[in-house]
Amino acid sequence: MEPRMLDLPRQTIQILLTISTLAIAVQPENNISTVDNQVVLVPDEQRLYENLMYGYEKSVRPVRNSSTVLIVRFALHLNQIIGLDERHQVLTTNVFIDQQWIDDNLGWDPEDYNNIKSIRIPANNVWLPDTFIYNNADGGSTGFMKGTYVLVNHNGTILWPVPVKLKSSCKVDITYFPFDDQMCFLKFGSWIYSGDWIDYETMYDDRSIELSTYVNNSEWDLLSVVLEKGFRTQSCCEDLYPDLTYTLYVRRKTFYYIFNIIVPCIMLSILTLLTFWLPPTSGEKITLGLSVFLAFSMFMLLIAEEVPATSEAVPLIGIYLCVVMTLTSVSVIMAVMVINLYNRGAKTRRAPKVVRILALKWISFVLRMRHDLERLVDSINLENDTEIDTRKASFKNRRQTSMRRTRETALSSIHEYTISRQNTIRRRHSSSENPGGEDNDINEITPLNIIEPEAGPEAEVIWLRRDEVYPATSPQTNSFELEVPKPCSHQEHNNTLEASRKAGPKRERFEKRARPKRVKTTAVKPCHISRDFSPKKGDIKSEIYFRKLIVVEWQRIAAVVDRVLFWVYCIGTFVAYLLILVIVPNQNYALWNAKIQPNPNIRSDSRYTM
Repeated sequence: MEPRMLDLPRQTIQILLTISTLAIAVQPENNISTVDNQVVLVPDEQRLYENLMYGYEKSVRPVRNSSTVLIVRFALHLNQIIGLDERHQVLTTNVFIDQQWIDDNLGWDPEDYNNIKSIRIPANNVWLPDTFIYNNADGGSTGFMKGTYVLVNHNGTILWPVPVKLKSSCKVDITYFPFDDQMCFLKFGSWIYSGDWIDYETMYDDRSIELSTYVNNSEWDLLSVVLEKGFRTQSCCEDLYPDLTYTLYVRRKTFYYIFNIIVPCIMLSILTLLTFWLPPTSGEKITLGLSVFLAFSMFMLLIAEEVPATSEAVPLIGIYLCVVMTLTSVSVIMAVMVINLYNRGAKTRRAPKVVRILALKWISFVLRMRHDLERLVDSINLENDTEIDTRKASFKNRRQTSMRRTRETALSSIHEYTISRQNTIRRRHSSSENPGGEDNDINEITPLNIIEPEAGPEAEVIWLRRDEVYPATSPQTNSFELEVPKPCSHQEHNNTLEASRKAGPKRERFEKRARPKRVKTTAVKPCHISRDFSPKKGDIKSEIYFRKLIVVEWQRIAAVVDRVLFWVYCIGTFVAYLLILVIVPNQNYALWNAKIQPNPNIRSDSRYTM
């Protein structure tokens, strides 16, 4: 009886387990598995994943027919252009890459798994296309896509999103730097599968790239993105390998370079112009020119750090700086020449006639420059000249001797004239009706007084009465002018005496009160530009005047050359600025705008839609 009592519960337990297993199998939301004779409930996703991975091989293409070409749909989301390193020619971008294909081995009926239509599976457990970026420039990456999970749909479609920071090589053309446009490529394709095995297509039909999440770059503007499909060949075989090439057209923002490089260069060019306005005697023409030259050299070093070290092209701003530096160097050389011309007057050699006519006449007329040589000769002082100092003592002695002789001659002439005048008055007194009227006049006549010259550089001055003249026999000197009376007949002399008697004593008193006449020395100054002359031998004044004229002519020639160089440098700098920094960049922009046509593949909500 005891064994039967024990068998009954065992049979009952088996029956109950069978009934419970059938009941659980009817329910669609759960599954069971036995572990150590224990029932474990399995979720639908796990059951689905286990069923999908059962017998799955990720090393082969997921197609049932080996002749079928697997189509991989590719999409690129451009989030940001991080930077373009011109020196190393590397473009850094932040992108999302989406790849989609159909795996024939990963499909199911959603009704069998509680209506599950998609599942996330680790990317390492399924087959993945070996998409490779051919112009990869990241040394720490192989160039292959690396994602974590794939999204598998019930119809076998797999979506593989990969966020990646791409570093691609981009050949930079620095010809128009910093007014340049660059064209960079992102080339994707399969590394091992040819076109007979895998083909690439774009995921979006209405656009080539997704820019909805694009963030503007502070240095580059994105103009357009063009997608092109191509084929390449490898050296191993003749098969064609498809690829997708994204061409990014970017334009550099020039405000930074204009404000930090071009504007200072223009200011330095203006400072260079001021060197031509500095007088040669200031001694700062060469110093200012060299200082500006060194400043331009510093800007050249700044530009050399930005652009790649290549010999294929010279940047536009580098050409501008070279032109301006060349003009600055020429200005320093010309400053030395101008200073030399300014000081050539000390060599006592007059400028050639052709140079005088060309510089002081024709070029001065074009530049509206006037040269009053006589006034400049009078204002110039050669007392500090070395050659004049050696002759200063002899000139002073000759001058004092000439003044002494002139004074002695004037005293003797005045004495003779006084005696002759007294005799004339006596004769008139004896023949007049009033013999007592002229005696007083005889006593009133006194010899003329000569003002003795003081010791010093002042010229000799002689004061004469208005009605007195020197006789024709008195010699003429360079210190004053002599007035010689015209000879008259006897009848004219009697008429004169009659008029003097009628005038009476009023005329005599007027003659006494008449102010003396100051006679100044006048000299003929041969200051004609095209006229050649030489000083008189032994004439110190003429030699000094000739020396002054030579100095003045060379100084004015130097001034004309300085003014010509000013306008040449000014026009040259303006033309270089206008041609290099305005005309050429605008032509380059026009060519690029004509080259980049409106691209319908770019989303209309993007600010970079062309």
